Amino acid sequence: MPSIIAQDTFEVLPQESQPDHGFWIEGTVEVTLRNETRRVSAYKSTRDESVTARGMTGRYLTGTKAWPAEVQQRVTPEGKVWDFVSFGRDDRSGKFQKTNALSFA
Repeated sequence: MPSIIAQDTFEVLPQESQPDHGFWIEGTVEVTLRNETRRVSAYKSTRDESVTARGMTGRYLTGTKAWPAEVQQRVTPEGKVWDFVSFGRDDRSGKFQKTNALSFA
């Protein structure tokens, strides 16, 4: 499954919007969910170049609450791309794929 984050579209925000610590760079990036692409808030790690996109929500199949969601894209040294979706509780059920439960905020 390809990444939902188009890492090459990462755009850095102006210098005055950057944090002082230097662990990450604030910006925006394009994300595609179910054939819809939007530019959302994001940050890029200065350590490993991973990109984390914000501005989405996640909803469990049986729930009604929309949880704030983030998706972190990591690339292995071999070039394999992984998306790690985070919202709500931490469950690693093989039957539920959090990527399928995302929508734009």
